[in-house]
Amino acid sequence: MRRKNKGFSLIELMIVVAIIAILAMIMTPNLLTAIQKAKMKATMEDMRNIGMSVDNYMSDWGIAVQGTTIAAIKPFIFPFYTKKFADNDQWSHAYQYTATNDDYSVGSAGKDAAFAWPGSSTIYDPPTKIADFERDMVYSNGAFTYGPRQN
Repeated sequence: MRRKNKGFSLIELMIVVAIIAILAMIMTPNLLTAIQKAKMKATMEDMRNIGMSVDNYMSDWGIAVQGTTIAAIKPFIFPFYTKKFADNDQWSHAYQYTATNDDYSVGSAGKDAAFAWPGSSTIYDPPTKIADFERDMVYSNGAFTYGPRQN
């Protein structure tokens, strides 16, 4: 009587490895896009938080926080007007900030770090490929005025 081997054959192992490789090739581009989209959404949330903090400051003082950089306005709104303050976007680039008496803008250069706002792109274009995450985003006076569409 012949005894059966209880292990896997080489062919069976090769088929399993091939299936795993095919699944990895299919899922990698989707994973990279999801990571960039998550960074974009987190950056937009941080910008909204900074903008709402400036709005609250304006309610108390009647003027927008004056400064030319995000670091310059931080002492005026953190920690009194917000408990969470982000100096940099999710790609580790510093936010841009401009203000006049009652207008302000908080901007992010996106993935490419080249801040070209107001650029030539159409406002609120939907992101359709990874390169679209390089688009600038601007939050002005309580609303996003420039950047990709939120889906």
